Amino acid sequence: MSVNFHAFQNIGVPFSECEALYEQWTQEFSGFEPERISRILNLKYDEEYLYITYFDVLYRLEIKEGKLSKQDKDGQWQDNLYFNECMVIYHLLKYTKDNPGKAGIWVPNATLDERVTRNRNMPDPLLTPFARKWSGNCAGLKQACINAGGKEFDKGDVAFQFAAFPFMEVQIIFWDADEDFPAQVQVLFDKKVTDYVHFETTGCVIADLFEKINSPDRN
Repeated sequence: MSVNFHAFQNIGVPFSECEALYEQWTQEFSGFEPERISRILNLKYDEEYLYITYFDVLYRLEIKEGKLSKQDKDGQWQDNLYFNECMVIYHLLKYTKDNPGKAGIWVPNATLDERVTRNRNMPDPLLTPFARKWSGNCAGLKQACINAGGKEFDKGDVAFQFAAFPFMEVQIIFWDADEDFPAQVQVLFDKKVTDYVHFETTGCVIADLFEKINSPDRN
């Protein structure tokens, strides 16, 4: 299996660590028993694979070897995955609680872990480049979000909700630049998203969502 390690640099993991982490997780899932997680998340599986949809793309985990592949637009299975998407799926399958739920309260991802503090004067490595890219182009961002499968709602200058998984949504709210402030974007999750993944994993979800919006031809 080939894994594209480019995307994960956005959240600060050196390339040298990516391959070792990926191999660690494939070993972790070698001989995986899918019964528990398939029951909790209502996932389908057979003797060879467990199937899961992430941002409208179908993935499968090879139960014997612990490796991931995904279905392309032609219905063919490909093993050239990005590191982010691998980590999100592995973490979901590993860390989902027995009775995950939803609070019905949307919160910025940075507030999901009370131990995390950020200097507001420092640019966010994910949010700031995205906001800069779409500054002055609300119409373009709106169309890109529609193309990426988002559902529009009324907030800010552009606001959309996406299904990362059928049971996990993510929202983006964008405010364009004006004479006083630069463009800004906020990403929100349900307050109980950590019933499914660790706080750190939400950074990978955001990176994948932004890549889906910014590069619609990537699969």
